[in-house]
Amino acid sequence: MPSRFPHALSPDELTARRHAQVTAFLAGRDLDPAWLSGLMREQVGEGLLLLTSSPVQGLANPTSDLDFIRIQREPIDGPRISTKIFENGHHLEVVSFSEAELASNLGELDRLAGLPAEGTVAGFRVWDKEREPRRKQTERIVNGLTLDGTAPYLEALPSLSRVWCRAALHNAVEQVVHTALAERAGETRGRVGYAYNVLLHLMDALLSHQGEVYTTRKWYVLRWTRLMTEGGRTDEHLDTVALGLEELRKGVHTFLDPSAAGEPLALPLTDLVLAAVRATGTGASVTVEVEQTGGVHRFLPGASLALGTGGGVVLPDAGSDLPFTGTPAGLDAPAGLDARAAANLLRSLRAGAARLRIGYPGEAAGR
Repeated sequence: MPSRFPHALSPDELTARRHAQVTAFLAGRDLDPAWLSGLMREQVGEGLLLLTSSPVQGLANPTSDLDFIRIQREPIDGPRISTKIFENGHHLEVVSFSEAELASNLGELDRLAGLPAEGTVAGFRVWDKEREPRRKQTERIVNGLTLDGTAPYLEALPSLSRVWCRAALHNAVEQVVHTALAERAGETRGRVGYAYNVLLHLMDALLSHQGEVYTTRKWYVLRWTRLMTEGGRTDEHLDTVALGLEELRKGVHTFLDPSAAGEPLALPLTDLVLAAVRATGTGASVTVEVEQTGGVHRFLPGASLALGTGGGVVLPDAGSDLPFTGTPAGLDAPAGLDARAAANLLRSLRAGAARLRIGYPGEAAGR
């Protein structure tokens, strides 16, 4: 488990802040915590009840649902379906897990946090295929608050933060490769779409590194602007990355103007992603390798049109060697491809005919 609590607030301060947010939310809905606890016991039985999601994060609005997770001693088998409750105009949902399942998940969270970044990401990506509670629900439990204002699983936040940060950074790396390939292939508008993805995943990564972990994409920008307004970044390197991200966030739309077609967008994003990888202690550098999936087939015998496993068009030299196959290259290497090679690789990635293997060699300065 990471030894340093990543949040700018102490665990007690964070719990008190969240309790105040929940108290204000419930008061605004004219809901009494004791009545609410009794209602949930009546509907779903005894167990540790956690209020989760937007009320805890201070993001709830007057129409927000009340989402609960219940932890019970008895074992539970099979996939979970939430119980929906409608009471006095309020929509409540609750899903239950066992103490044993949760203990196993928190152990796995610690294990993934202690692995090299590549292993962390691999474990994160198969989590939902193998485990209950799933990733989103595990995050909700760690951040969850009882109705009397305790946070019984908050001690797992350092591991949660590291795992979620690395997963988001990995997404940003993949999207910056797509940005560079689209730019080299002449996709002047497509590169901007990928660029927005890079920025969103970087926001998520830096928020998670800070201890602000919340698995709901629609809130990324609001939470990011709140962080930038409130401050609380405790590291000079992270602050530099955050300011660079904010500058690009405010200016990326200008690259949609036809007059900006020749302006480089991938380069500053690549530099920003590399800086984020180093500032978060994820790695000293990033390598990119291409692995062909073998999923390419001709549309018809003898036809030049080729399709990937996902049905996407690869065209027409899909059987040729793709760049960076079996040979790791730096994150800036895709920007050096010629237009044809970049377009072919991008089509192959989109179609599932190839995939990226990302590495984080070296040790970054400890964070």
